[in-house]
Amino acid sequence: MERRKFLGLGLGAAAISLAPVSLMAKDYRKELPKVWAIKNKDAENDLTGTNEAIKAVFGSDKTEDGKIKLKAPDIAENGAVVPVNFKLDKASKIALFQSADPEALVAIWDIPEAGIPDYGVRIKMAKTGTVTVVAEVDGKLYKASKVVKVTAGGCGG
Repeated sequence: MERRKFLGLGLGAAAISLAPVSLMAKDYRKELPKVWAIKNKDAENDLTGTNEAIKAVFGSDKTEDGKIKLKAPDIAENGAVVPVNFKLDKASKIALFQSADPEALVAIWDIPEAGIPDYGVRIKMAKTGTVTVVAEVDGKLYKASKVVKVTAGGCGG
């Protein structure tokens, strides 16, 4: 009898662990459709689209520098896979923006209270542009930016 109970509990735990995790994720494409429609301008180093997207996501574009450690290459020889890493001690929401493609917003993450925001992603950049990470920490917005030069044809010059 004990063995049946143990097997039943074990199968129940296995079923719960296989439940879809996506039920907890927010679909920001549906929640904030206007943000995804914000476009960058063609002019190099024009951050108008990025600033509009920051305001649309966070309600304000007033940010402070600091707290975010952003790592991206100075020169990306392949714009199809530009590695971007960012880390900070804590945050409730983080968003990644770039000025090189038509859409300013790349991604948004909601961070659980005990979560450690230490992410590494690869993004696509059509041309040279600025990568910006904005994080909401205790009601304040912090920003880190870096210009990434994308070379055509893998020539790093």
